[in-house]
Amino acid sequence: MIPFLRRHLNFIVGLAISAVAVYLSIEKVDFRVLWTSFQSANYLFLIPAGLLQFLVFFLKAAGWRYLLMPAKKEIRLASTFSVLVIGLMVNNLFPAKMGELARAYLIGEKERLPKTLCFSTIMVEHLLDILVLLIFLLLLMPMVSLPSWLRTSGTLIGFVALGLVLVLFFVLRREEKILEWISRLLVRVPRRFRHKIQEILQNVFQGMRVVTGRYILYAFGCLLGMWTTVFVVAYLVLAAFGLFLPFSAPIMVIIFAAFGKIIPSSPGGIGTLHYLILVVLMSFGVGKEVALGCAILMHGFGYLVEVATGLVFLFFSRLSLSGINRRAEEAA
Repeated sequence: MIPFLRRHLNFIVGLAISAVAVYLSIEKVDFRVLWTSFQSANYLFLIPAGLLQFLVFFLKAAGWRYLLMPAKKEIRLASTFSVLVIGLMVNNLFPAKMGELARAYLIGEKERLPKTLCFSTIMVEHLLDILVLLIFLLLLMPMVSLPSWLRTSGTLIGFVALGLVLVLFFVLRREEKILEWISRLLVRVPRRFRHKIQEILQNVFQGMRVVTGRYILYAFGCLLGMWTTVFVVAYLVLAAFGLFLPFSAPIMVIIFAAFGKIIPSSPGGIGTLHYLILVVLMSFGVGKEVALGCAILMHGFGYLVEVATGLVFLFFSRLSLSGINRRAEEAA
């Protein structure tokens, strides 16, 4: 029993947090009003939202390609695009952010790159994502009224990401000295393990070396365009419910939904994302039932598009979900 709990602790904690978030989301909700909001929604707004979602994939894949270019300049956009959508699908279907490990494994196989190097570029990508969202958060926070705990937690996450980028920049400027210092610390480690650890560290540093070059600016520009497109998609989903709110509303919804993915939860972020979207929309004066309806539609729409697109690319790549999940677990 104890080994089972130890192995699946993250998954169990995620389920517990999701269950609490679901309870908070549906507490005191009038389900007749919720159903009426779904019946009266104009789902035609989802057509342009769906088309824009593919632009989101393209820009995110382009940004990731720039992050990989210091390691391999000839990397193909088709590779990062197909691997990205498969990774997003895996994240929605499996716990513990398994999609990120799947991305690292698949792009490493396609482009003949070390898996640890590829994974480190994904970590840099996430830091850049948070920095982009932090910029929007700081610009708009004086203009919106949000619960203090949301303001504090959002700002804290953003500045932690900024601090990590600055630390990475400092470390990579002194890469040789730091690797030499680590080598001295590993003197007492058996040689076979020492060489393996050093190899992993060198791959990680190589993957993060993009922080010190021009490619990170190109990646940042792609991710800035990607998040702007995501805001438009969120605006269209809100419009489907007849909510033509200030553009700051969908921006705040997306910012805190994105930050909420850091919280352990069930696969797909069920519960946690709904509750955060609900809280943000209610701060803009939206009733709880309509806000919950928007949260369900926004989450479900994104989930279906990502999973369906990932399955298509999975089929044409002649891969299997079980195989990807197994290899990702081995890579971990």
